[in-house]
Amino acid sequence: MEAAPLITDAVQRLKSVFLEMPGTRLTLAEASRLSGLDRTTCQHVLAALEDVQFLKCGRDGISQQRSTDSPNS
Repeated sequence: MEAAPLITDAVQRLKSVFLEMPGTRLTLAEASRLSGLDRTTCQHVLAALEDVQFLKCGRDGISQQRSTDSPNS
């Protein structure tokens, strides 16, 4: 199996966790468990989703979806 489809699937799985439960705040362990991704993959996907400003990660390590009404929220 090619790497690109696997990466796309991982991103979609993790995004769906946040989209299905608006306002959700998750630790790495919680995001990994809910998405079915191993911790390392989940950590990379969370970072990528933060880079594209889909998620924001607090100093406490908790990730949540950015508000759609403000790019800084």
